[in-house]
Amino acid sequence: MGPVVDDQEHEGWVVPLFADGAQGVGTSSARGVLIARRPDDGPGNGDRVRLTYRDGSTAEGLWQDSTVIRGDGILHTHTSGQVRLEMIDQAEQWRPDAAVVGWAAGCTCGWRGTPWTRVPPELADPTARQLTTAGPCADLEAADENRVRQEWRRHIAGWQALEDVEAAAARQTAAARALDQAVRAALAAGAPWADIGRAAGMTGRSATEWWSTRD
Repeated sequence: MGPVVDDQEHEGWVVPLFADGAQGVGTSSARGVLIARRPDDGPGNGDRVRLTYRDGSTAEGLWQDSTVIRGDGILHTHTSGQVRLEMIDQAEQWRPDAAVVGWAAGCTCGWRGTPWTRVPPELADPTARQLTTAGPCADLEAADENRVRQEWRRHIAGWQALEDVEAAAARQTAAARALDQAVRAALAAGAPWADIGRAAGMTGRSATEWWSTRD
C-alpha cells in the first residue's frame, strides 16, 4: 500500500502487458491473466448491454460480434440505429499467460512505469530491462518483481516523505500535549519550577515562562 493524496490511493503492483496494448489487472488463475477494462470501454463479446432506439424501444442482452442476443434467444442484429448504448455488466476477459509480452510498474492513480520486456531464460538481462519467468506462467520471480516495483516506489517517494512528515508532526504534537499534562500534574503535586525545568531539560525560569502562559 502507498500514500493517499487528495483522497486518491496510490497502491502499486506489477502490470502484465500485451502486444496490442492491453494490460492485466494483476489477477491470474488457471484461465490466464485477467484484463483491465474501463467502464467507458466499448462493448466486448459477453458484455450485457441495453440498446435504446428512436422510437423508445429497447433491446437488452449479451453482446456478441455486434449482435445482441436476448434472453429469449432472439438475435437482435440491428445495432447501428440505436440512439443510446448502455453497458449493464462487463464480462471478464482472460488471456493466456503465454500472451504476456512484458511488465510495467503500475499505480492505482493511473501512472505506469517504463515497460520491461519478456524474453526466453537464456536472454534474460535485467540491466537491459529484459526479464523472464521460471515457467509458462506470467508471474515474475520475487527478485524481478521487486525490480519492477522499484519504479513505483520512486513514483510515490515524494508523497511518502510528506506522509512521514505528517506522522512525525502528529507524534510531536502528542508528545507536547503529554508534556503539558505532566507539568500540570507536577505543579499540582507541589513541585517547584526549578525541579520541573531540570526534568524538562531547561532552566526553572524558562519552564516558568513557557508553561505559566499555557492553558
